[in-house]
Amino acid sequence: MSASTSARTAWDSTPSRRRRPPVVVVVALVLLVPSVAATLLRVLAPSDDTGAMLASFVPYGLVTYALALVLLLLGLLVARRRRPLVVLTVVVALLTGLHLSWLAPFFVPDHRPVVGPSFTVLAQNVYLGQADTGRLSQVAQGADVVVLSETTRLFLRNLQTPAWDERYPYAVGDLSGPPSDTTIFSRFPLTDAQLLARSVSTQWIMTVEVPGREPVRLLGVHPCNPYCGGGAFARDHAVLEAAVLANLSRPLVVAGDLNAIDDHAPLQRLRADGMRSAADLVGAGWVPTYPANRAFPPLLPIDHVLVDDRLTATSLRSVRMPGSDHLGLLATLAGTD
Repeated sequence: MSASTSARTAWDSTPSRRRRPPVVVVVALVLLVPSVAATLLRVLAPSDDTGAMLASFVPYGLVTYALALVLLLLGLLVARRRRPLVVLTVVVALLTGLHLSWLAPFFVPDHRPVVGPSFTVLAQNVYLGQADTGRLSQVAQGADVVVLSETTRLFLRNLQTPAWDERYPYAVGDLSGPPSDTTIFSRFPLTDAQLLARSVSTQWIMTVEVPGREPVRLLGVHPCNPYCGGGAFARDHAVLEAAVLANLSRPLVVAGDLNAIDDHAPLQRLRADGMRSAADLVGAGWVPTYPANRAFPPLLPIDHVLVDDRLTATSLRSVRMPGSDHLGLLATLAGTD
């Protein structure tokens, strides 16, 4: 038999098959698609409408990275060619750690020293006036200042009972003035109230005369969400940031439905400007507030109480409001060194 003949494959031999990667590795690779997208959205921080919509889910990149990492580790147990898989696993572990580093600080209390009297702020979106005014009145008994988003004239007429007006003798954007879809009520005097210009929703800046301490500047806000379209999300947040930068000479609070999570570009910029969330300061961690009217729990933390470095938060809790699609936030604030 010649060499050429012997080199031929026998007619009854079984052809070798290329070994396929384990199923767990394939599933891990699929999970890495949204994971890497979340990383890019966090790093690039887009402000356009579509990019901002997608960036709303950046924190969930940690979940998909963690699942992918577990599957890759399982794949290493059964894989024959391990070197490429080891490299991929190490890269995924590093990216998982990166996402964890973005989220973990929110679970660690800041322990800023408390100076002077405290005061409590309630921020609540009332879902175009559909929130239960009775429940809101009950929750507001624990608040000194109430910032409401998406109010309507009918809602305010039902809310502003004699008992409510007695508790909150000071108001901005209430029934006594022109229509406003952001309304602020306070036990303490409110002065120097002004509308922020060029916003889709009404947003207010004012001074709160908190007894026993230096007056506090308050921004009651509701910038447009990415679904507004036409770049309104970026424009409204630019208006908000400009107001923050113009009012940092005194203690400053920003409260309301910001329609943005901490990973969105506008909140990253506010953090760089010196604003910190009450959730961050008390170590409350992940505090999603929207949507709150579904069969599943809220997914996105888009309602916030932010303070500058002259203030701190000593407590924060979310409150459920029947009729609203948002949880409210009740934050206790105080001065700090």
